[in-house]
Amino acid sequence: MVRMKAWLNIVKICVLPVVALMGMLGCRANVSGENVDQVTQALVPSKGAPNTLDVASWNIEWFGDETNGPTDKDLQRQNAYDVIFGADMDIWGLGELVSQSQFNTLKGQLTGYSGFLANDPSVINGPAYYSDFSNNEQKVGILYKSSLANVLEARIILTANNCDFADRPPMQVKLRVTLNGNTHDVVVIVLHAKCCSDSTSYQRRLNASNALKFYLTTTFPTQKVWLIGDFNDDVDTSITVGNASPYANFVNDAANYVFPSKALSDAGVASTTGYPDMVDHHLNTNESNAQLILGSAEIYRVDQYIADYDLTTSDHYPLLSRYTWASGGAPSVTVTVTAPRHQAQAHLRDGNDAAAG
Repeated sequence: MVRMKAWLNIVKICVLPVVALMGMLGCRANVSGENVDQVTQALVPSKGAPNTLDVASWNIEWFGDETNGPTDKDLQRQNAYDVIFGADMDIWGLGELVSQSQFNTLKGQLTGYSGFLANDPSVINGPAYYSDFSNNEQKVGILYKSSLANVLEARIILTANNCDFADRPPMQVKLRVTLNGNTHDVVVIVLHAKCCSDSTSYQRRLNASNALKFYLTTTFPTQKVWLIGDFNDDVDTSITVGNASPYANFVNDAANYVFPSKALSDAGVASTTGYPDMVDHHLNTNESNAQLILGSAEIYRVDQYIADYDLTTSDHYPLLSRYTWASGGAPSVTVTVTAPRHQAQAHLRDGNDAAAG
């Protein structure tokens, strides 16, 4: 979502006399001569766990942009640090990242994390599709724990549908993940879909969803895939009044795809500070969903730890989900695939047609 914000100065004050008390309260010590980029205490409690794969997505509103979004860009970056480092998730799919320099500073602060933006030269097709406005457009990006994962390949996909994705086609990252002594290759796709509730925007999201469904079905028929990010629409019903969700094609194919975040939609949870809908989502193929820890999908209300969150940090909250990862051998939940995903869909379709007569 895109919002302009009024100019505002935010001053965080920690009450003395003792630095130890400040740490307990989650405040940053600001002693004379301290480098302002040095963060001494994360404000946000951990949600990750050492033996699970912990996946997060977050639209950090106009991150680092000098004109839009929160006005104090250094404060926004420090708050982003507090959220990411504090939450301690393994993989972050990020949206609305504008400033390369602010992202580089953030990544440098996040000890143990690696990552890149969609316009990085290492991303196939990245510079071609994410270099508008002198590289100051909104970009998707990824951060991941370097002790847990290494990148096999990153590329921009579905470029033929660039317009349907609002000139932000998804970034696909293939990762080799080693956890609990067990290694698997997985796919993470970071999405920032077209915004807004008008009918034209809805149609573009619908077109993008159909393109995504066909791509996933034909490209990754048996792989663990996570599609995460800002879908800019809900999965129970659309934000465009009177329309079904543009992602109903996935919802209705529950044998092959699952939104763990749909439980939050059904419960009326909002993923933004200003609207009642759940527009940020995680979509799993059945292979990745087999390891979902039930009930782990969560909107992390980090605004309870960061003052004036929507003015200083973002208009979206982070979305989290967690997955089991077996300690050696086969995963704790084994999925047996008897046919590629697109073939299974064909059988289901034939069966439904037969049942309908």
